Amino acid sequence: MSEIFDVFLNFDLSVFEWVQSIQSGILNTIMVVITTLGDEGIIFITLGLVLMCTKKYRKAGLAVLISLLVMTVLNNVVLKDLFARVRPFYIFDLEGLMADKDVFLAAGKGERFNYFVEKVTAGIEKYPEFAAKWTETYEFPNLIDKLTSYSFPSGHTSSAFAAAIAVLWYDRKIGIPTTIFAALMGFSRIYVQVHYCSDVIAGVIVGIIYALIGVLIVKFLFPVLDKYVFQKLAQLVKSKKKAA
Repeated sequence: MSEIFDVFLNFDLSVFEWVQSIQSGILNTIMVVITTLGDEGIIFITLGLVLMCTKKYRKAGLAVLISLLVMTVLNNVVLKDLFARVRPFYIFDLEGLMADKDVFLAAGKGERFNYFVEKVTAGIEKYPEFAAKWTETYEFPNLIDKLTSYSFPSGHTSSAFAAAIAVLWYDRKIGIPTTIFAALMGFSRIYVQVHYCSDVIAGVIVGIIYALIGVLIVKFLFPVLDKYVFQKLAQLVKSKKKAA
């Protein structure tokens, strides 16, 4: 699968060069805050749960949660291991990878570390001139910790767009700002340089697909849940209020 990414390397490096040219103290802080908000998808799970608590946005909230569940299975379990792309800060940096060996071992990812060593070594041998250019131009900004997981597609971006498009499907007023935030999330992953631009583009595409899957599931599932769960809960709450 790694050969698929070869054609993107020049493009990805060009994007990193541009990102490095616009970096500033204020922008660093903003991008770190945005990218951290996406950690573990907590902010998007919270959004789904909050929307679920309101009758008006219940479908949107359910679609968000289902989309995130689909994302977790397909993105993090299937696609990342299928493509097994090395993170940008390691792609041609064998010395830096070896220096971080203890991080992999502490995380119980010794097997992945060995795979990364093989990939980085093979990449340097296959593209010596490109590797030299990359290592000369590219420098990890250390705005957030390095990650030991695979790179493609971006999980933060996938979850952000899965949630945003699910909301947008039902309500533009909330969906538009949520989608703008999702776009900023994707850009932040490139800015802090834990993802290639091509990872983020793929994250946008699959995130939209996850959202559409979530919306489709809600279309068939919601009538059943509404009849046997949501209406029953509403009746229970109403009866308790009367008793009080």
